[in-house]
Amino acid sequence: SSGINAEYGCHGKGYNQFWKLLLTGEIKNDGRCLDGDGENPRDVKLFKCHGLNGNQQWFITEEGFTRHGGSGKCLSHDGRHLLLLPCDQNDDRFYWHFTGSDPEVAKKFYAMHSKQFGYRTKAERQEAEREREKRDAERKELKRKERKEKEEREKQEEEEKAKMKREMVARSEEKKKKEAEERE
Repeated sequence: SSGINAEYGCHGKGYNQFWKLLLTGEIKNDGRCLDGDGENPRDVKLFKCHGLNGNQQWFITEEGFTRHGGSGKCLSHDGRHLLLLPCDQNDDRFYWHFTGSDPEVAKKFYAMHSKQFGYRTKAERQEAEREREKRDAERKELKRKERKEKEEREKQEEEEKAKMKREMVARSEEKKKKEAEERE
């Protein structure tokens, strides 16, 4: 099948329009699973469930996207077919609403899949960004201190060299003065 024909309106009776989002990450309809390969955007179809995740793995992001586990792309549509495309928060066709689901189950589902696939909530991303900025600031401060210490060492070395040079010049002048006095 080259996609799922969506030309019929919702009839509210279930059957072919009744979809289940399972905690395993599968989206099921009539015993088959939503399957996508991630390479061809229109290759989203119902396929025999295999339980191996990958191309049948889906999860809901905090933003409300239905993300494909195999490709990381998001479920969308063109009015007639389901599509797998890069997520676009400015396009309503990427947002899916699963009705009749328990909000606590949805939270568990999101938490389980976000940890498994490395996706994080907005708050987690913001916290990670703050931590990264803190580490960057600490690295910059450490480099600044190291640079300052290096400059101070170089300055001390230059001062030591200048002092030694002055002492050598002073000894040389004193030696010349003694030699001149001895000649007189």
